[in-house]
Amino acid sequence: MKRRVAIFYKTYRKYGGQESVIYNFSHFLASKGYKVDVWAQKIKDFPEDENVTLHRVFIPNLGRGFRNLLFSVFAYLRAKNLKKKGVIILGFGKTFYQDIFRAGGGVHKFYTRRALLRYRSGFFREFQKLKRLFSFSHWINVIIEKFTFESDVLKKVIVPTEFVKKQIVSSFEVDVKKIVVIRNGVDLKRFNFDKKENLKLRLRKKYGISDREFVFSFVSTNHRLKGLEYLLDAVVMLKEEGFQFKLIVAGNGDEGFFKSRIRELGLENFVIYLGKVDNIEEVYFISDTLVYPTLFDASANVILESMASGTPVIASVYSGTHELIDEFENGLVIREPTNVYEIYEKMKFVLENREVLSLWGKRSAEKMKLYPKEKVFHEYERLLSQV
Repeated sequence: MKRRVAIFYKTYRKYGGQESVIYNFSHFLASKGYKVDVWAQKIKDFPEDENVTLHRVFIPNLGRGFRNLLFSVFAYLRAKNLKKKGVIILGFGKTFYQDIFRAGGGVHKFYTRRALLRYRSGFFREFQKLKRLFSFSHWINVIIEKFTFESDVLKKVIVPTEFVKKQIVSSFEVDVKKIVVIRNGVDLKRFNFDKKENLKLRLRKKYGISDREFVFSFVSTNHRLKGLEYLLDAVVMLKEEGFQFKLIVAGNGDEGFFKSRIRELGLENFVIYLGKVDNIEEVYFISDTLVYPTLFDASANVILESMASGTPVIASVYSGTHELIDEFENGLVIREPTNVYEIYEKMKFVLENREVLSLWGKRSAEKMKLYPKEKVFHEYERLLSQV
């Protein structure tokens, strides 16, 4: 008889940090003979294995707070019934009744504190703080999170980084023995150092970039939170100092604002704005360095992908994945991503010391061999077997 697993999350799709983990893990379990049922509000992609059954949950659009509340209540009622039938319950988001919970996004209060830094104006930051105090959505998230980590039903908490583990331990009455660090994995066949070596020159021609140009890249699905505005200011400083290079911006988030900002700063000859890219590995292959000055990211898959591709990273300390960077050995770390001068200094260092990048890239790719996505999912399954 097939073991049954139920997953509850707001969105089911192939891309995105948490979403891609859910999509790929549900298929991994299905390939191992599990019967997987997924309940989601939004369905962007469909399963490719008959052992994965997708259920759309209709939640009336009464605002984010009510959507989160109603979805968590729905998940609680459905999960409680399924648990009686021996189904293992997995939670990935705003749900509070599960055997195993993957805290992929960190703790809400830490996120909201750092997210305020998206706004450059001190007045606007204070306004957002005040707005949050009266936000129904904010308090619903706080309550759900408390119920999640302090639930008697909860047996294991999976976190992708020590960064997230520290947030949980400092915020909730939770047995630290329940918390297991399992880093996100990466598709080493797709993001591959040897492919970069073979395809780099050909792909540069495709994107209109010469062989000799130095290329930085920035990849995200939320440009403002991931620090693009601060990065552009650092690019201006490098431009004014006379450095020649290109910055590729891939992904999405406030596209109109950032295209306008690039023009205002006079960076049209320095920034290549690609938008969403399906073959994102091509961006890593043509890049010399990824710059990721994120304000908050529990575990950045873009860092894992870039490192696996042999492209060293300049990463914010507020990305949990920076834990894989040994400074001046395989990359650089930004201590405070709102400090434009610090971003500028790190970028200037690699521009002036580009001879180290080949070695850093090899070391990064070598380190990522420890985190193939298949191994990570095997570790998830091992926890399932203990429930």
